[in-house]
Amino acid sequence: MNIQEQAIDFAGETLMLTNQRVVYWPVENTLILSDLHVGKAAHFRKSGIALPQQVASRDMDRLRLLLEHYQPQKVLITGDLLHAGLNSEVAFLKDIIEETTSEFLLVKGNHDRLSDRGFADLGIRLLADGFSIRNIHFTHGDQRSSSTAHTISGHLHPGVHVQVGRKSTMRFPCFVLSDSQLILPAFSLFSGLDTKSVPEGAACYAIYEDGLFHVSC
Repeated sequence: MNIQEQAIDFAGETLMLTNQRVVYWPVENTLILSDLHVGKAAHFRKSGIALPQQVASRDMDRLRLLLEHYQPQKVLITGDLLHAGLNSEVAFLKDIIEETTSEFLLVKGNHDRLSDRGFADLGIRLLADGFSIRNIHFTHGDQRSSSTAHTISGHLHPGVHVQVGRKSTMRFPCFVLSDSQLILPAFSLFSGLDTKSVPEGAACYAIYEDGLFHVSC
């Protein structure tokens, strides 16, 4: 797997954005990601939509390789770890958690409807939506903290249109960065892109297979 990084300064901290849709925080030895939607493909198959097993396995393969590469102490997920409760694909995630020494932490998202005991059984520690490390607040949506002005969030699945010719554009998943907020792309490759909810004045780091590039939102 190709891993490319882009260093940014956010809230006085150096964060590494990656083309694998995760952020690495070196000082905290923490991997930060959002919107894995584990079990989404199985949920669709249960509804009669014939999606291949590879839709789920490629995300889990990427996660396993990222854990091997960074060896993080913590994996912090800003919501929508699961898509629709327990199903056969969630077992892949449980295997990964049991294989690693990394601690998995979750700020619950709107899709994370499993009970607290269910998450504990998976080996995941739940955090209140208001969890902060140093001077950075982590949330699923755009809830702000009274104690810090800097927020890292998920939920939006941000994307950006990029001009690729005189008359053509392409859409790319992206990180969205402003002075006070970093919005994470969806980790899941099987997810839509929201190109309309980007905050005004923000910068985008578009993601493609071989790297990232800065582009005006």
